Amino acid sequence: MLRDLKRLCEHELIRLMDVDNVAKMYCATEEYKASRLSRACIEFIMENLREVTGNLSFQEEMKHYPHLCIPVLKAAADLIPEPASKKQRTGDPASSPVPSDP
Repeated sequence: MLRDLKRLCEHELIRLMDVDNVAKMYCATEEYKASRLSRACIEFIMENLREVTGNLSFQEEMKHYPHLCIPVLKAAADLIPEPASKKQRTGDPASSPVPSDP
């Protein structure tokens, strides 16, 4: 019965999610072990990345939960296509594609 109530609460919070409240919801998922809500928050953040990350409430809230940035970064990285062939880094600065200042 408690599990059903938790599921209903998560469903309602997902329905009410917006740019201004997603940070508080996402940070609360840890305390309440709300994995479904957590996934929904990350998905919402990815779909609205510029608006959410530019939102002051998101920035302030995430200062208190910096470890929750890792799943968001991983989700963002998943959106970036892998290059056809990765170049191996070397320790030789002469082979660097970025020119150094004279």
